[in-house]
Amino acid sequence: MFFALSLALATIPDLLREATAPPVHPNNLILKSELAVEAEFLGGRISRTMPEIGYCVAEFPAGIKNQSYEQLVAKHGPMDVCLDFRKRLAYNPNDPLSGGAWHFDAIQARQAWDLGFGNPIVVAVLDTGVNTAHPDLVNNVWVNPGETMNGVDDDSNGYVDDINGYDFGYNDPVPNDVYGHGTPCAGLVAATMDNNIGSCGVAPRAKIMAIKACLDSGYFYDSSTIPAYIYAANNGAKIFSMSYFADGVSAAEKVAMDYAVAQGVLPIAAAGNDATNLRHYPAAYDNVMGVAALGNTTQRAGFSNFGAWVDVATPGVSLRTTSAGGGYTNSFAGTSGACPVAAGTAAFVWAQNPALTASQVRAIIEDSATPVASVSAGEFANYGRVNALLATQVAKGLAAQPNRTPFVRWISPYFPTEGTTRIAGRGFGGSNTVQVTQGSTVLAVVAKTRDYIEVRNGPRVSPSEITIRVNGVPIMQAPRPTTGGTMFPLAELTARVNATAIYPNFPATLRIDRAGLESTLTDGYRLEGNFTRVAAGAKMNLHFTRQYLGTGSGTEVVQIYDWSTASYPYGSFVTLSTRSVNAGMNLRDEFTIPNPANMIDPEGTVILRISGSVTGDLRVRLDQVALVSR
Repeated sequence: MFFALSLALATIPDLLREATAPPVHPNNLILKSELAVEAEFLGGRISRTMPEIGYCVAEFPAGIKNQSYEQLVAKHGPMDVCLDFRKRLAYNPNDPLSGGAWHFDAIQARQAWDLGFGNPIVVAVLDTGVNTAHPDLVNNVWVNPGETMNGVDDDSNGYVDDINGYDFGYNDPVPNDVYGHGTPCAGLVAATMDNNIGSCGVAPRAKIMAIKACLDSGYFYDSSTIPAYIYAANNGAKIFSMSYFADGVSAAEKVAMDYAVAQGVLPIAAAGNDATNLRHYPAAYDNVMGVAALGNTTQRAGFSNFGAWVDVATPGVSLRTTSAGGGYTNSFAGTSGACPVAAGTAAFVWAQNPALTASQVRAIIEDSATPVASVSAGEFANYGRVNALLATQVAKGLAAQPNRTPFVRWISPYFPTEGTTRIAGRGFGGSNTVQVTQGSTVLAVVAKTRDYIEVRNGPRVSPSEITIRVNGVPIMQAPRPTTGGTMFPLAELTARVNATAIYPNFPATLRIDRAGLESTLTDGYRLEGNFTRVAAGAKMNLHFTRQYLGTGSGTEVVQIYDWSTASYPYGSFVTLSTRSVNAGMNLRDEFTIPNPANMIDPEGTVILRISGSVTGDLRVRLDQVALVSR
């Protein structure tokens, strides 16, 4: 969305090898429509056009796709020529088995049902397909009112016999669920209530638009998901339920998602199951509601991703729902399950007041959520656990929309002398008045949403303290950076692999004051963090200050992720430093980042990893961690 990923052409053959992934389609490229003739000249065939967003899919014979891609991207750039990335299902099949629909109680759905069911809302379940004949779904499957099964495109929407949806994986009108993932998701949204069989969905009168955006192997390629977004938006879906995730982003997918949102859609997506706060897509897009998974104790499920980019959390283990074979399962799990629970809640809430807009429904669900925290991640979703009862009451006018306490999650870039700065968190929207000052100078607010504000930067003044106020009350004070250039602070940090957790604490890494983020390390530790909204300069340095505490010793490896080698985690890290460390060391380094443009993904994300070995008692305190671009 912010900066194109510059691909080093010498690395492209490696990038495309299946052995190293990024998993991409072996034959397809996604191109701007005006490049269609050029692609055909290179031996491609235009297999799908998407005029709504100005892109098309070009299919190449085996053996020439890579060469064609190199030629096209060298001439036109990666924003106009996209690899056809695939996504993984957000399914975690190793969760414990247990019966019962405990997720209803966790989000207070039963009490919400007592308030009435409203008018059915169409939810597009973009997944592996849906068993539309399942006895607990058949009555809630969407039926295209303008189409009949006659081999003709009756409604002239470009799709023949799309009675209940469409199969974009295999280009046919039968969105059958061979893999067996989409049917459980559909059941969590809208399995039928009061039919004396099986279970029911959170929104038991919603209509399921069955969208197969996946191959039967379980992979979602962008060339299938992108037209699926467009189709569902054009044919009346109000909500997307997307239980899949990827670490890489493509320009075409972002444009398609923006298109759907412009048509009034509320997209809801699984955060992913990698136990990290590193951003995953589509959940991490600003206009998508990202969903984390809760365990049976309503704490974060151990596998669930988390972070400031994740909006809400719902149950994601031991879920009772429909299965593709016509029966039921008590063990559906992962953020795959959490996503349709949230989508069902959105459909139920919207049904109470169809005049609401998608952004209003999202605001109601998020602001009515119950804050949740865990020892492994702190407050791991920006708003908290979905509360279907309170959200329904708000939608029906029976309760006021809660006014969430304002909170800053991260700031980036950190108040340079030019351009704009984003202050991300919550509690900035509605009638709230937000003011940002540096000393006595008030910075102009140029954008304001519930989740962030953007201010126009100005010359540095003295004193340099930055103050953020909401409704006149200071919610954060921080120093103005003294380093020349543009500073991008560490947004979030995760401790992984035999290391105690580090709580997200954005201000702790802003200044050198020996009061930073601290973690106890064990052998094989790995700390991963991200910088966000980063812009590459001619030169970029990592400013890295830390202390080692305790009595032990070990090694420290500092690395930055190279996006040109693949989407994370399929590619490779570039090592900036390897050294021996021991308790009592105070280190302050400035590492030069090689090829800065290669280290930034299209959404402006940079990933930092600190890892190594440990002997004895060793702790690290990260005091100031920031990228500086000049």
